[in-house]
Amino acid sequence: MLADAALHAHGYRALTSKPGQHQAAIQSLRLTLGVDARAIVRLDALRRLRNSIEYTGDVVAAAVLAECVAQAEALHATTVARIRTRWPTLA
Repeated sequence: MLADAALHAHGYRALTSKPGQHQAAIQSLRLTLGVDARAIVRLDALRRLRNSIEYTGDVVAAAVLAECVAQAEALHATTVARIRTRWPTLA
């Protein structure tokens, strides 16, 4: 997960011994990568939707899938750019 990579690059990690590590990692994106609040809200909403679908077995709508891919690509670009800038030896 890209949010975990950003935490690790800063020397932190989300606790895996308790529920909520994905939510905590996403919420840390403002501090680790400078992601704006609206994007964090949307990423967290997609995380909740994924959790729901995982348990209910519902079908993912094509528009939701497209948004997930777009959000992942944007976050990937932000993560790579930040790591290359701040920690060039990691890139």
